Amino acid sequence: MSSELRSDAEILHDAMREAVSTSPHSFLRTRADIEAVPPDVWVDEIRSSRWAVAQQLDGSVVGVAASKRPNPAVDSEDPATSRYIESVWIHPRLRRKLLGERLIKYLFAAEYCTNQHIRQFVLWVYATNAAAMRLYEHIGFERTPERNVERGVRGTRTEIKYRLDFDPEVHTTVSLVAGRGRRHHQLHRGVTYRVLGQSGG
Repeated sequence: MSSELRSDAEILHDAMREAVSTSPHSFLRTRADIEAVPPDVWVDEIRSSRWAVAQQLDGSVVGVAASKRPNPAVDSEDPATSRYIESVWIHPRLRRKLLGERLIKYLFAAEYCTNQHIRQFVLWVYATNAAAMRLYEHIGFERTPERNVERGVRGTRTEIKYRLDFDPEVHTTVSLVAGRGRRHHQLHRGVTYRVLGQSGG
């Protein structure tokens, strides 16, 4: 295993710990759950899914989002053309600055640059998370009738399923789609977006 991959796994672990600490009602897992995950699981996450992070110039992570293949055992979507967006988090002090929109569109572009057959993105959001729903609807996600009730340590919560019919010219940054070889993209205010597990270039 490369030192870069192990380093990115540590970055992902720290980012998810910060995410559940600052936004506990947005995640099913708790900080204790995150701490209990063995390091190799974070490596497996990076290898099996696409994790994008937003980092400041000092290296601190201020945003994270994942794109995962549908699970044929429980999901109806085609793994060849669909991806689930999960674990979206933006640091509280940087919210309402378009960071969430840019991070998600960066993740869309990263998926599309790898697979031009992508046709839709899907996600679940808690019914109580009005800010997240506004963000997703602004990007172009549409609410579906599907609901899911989760029972956990935080009680019973209802999730709403959203779907986006993907158009790369509408739902990504044009420069990202045009520059498919790039792994990093510098954006405003000293924030860099990148995909964990991929070398810079």
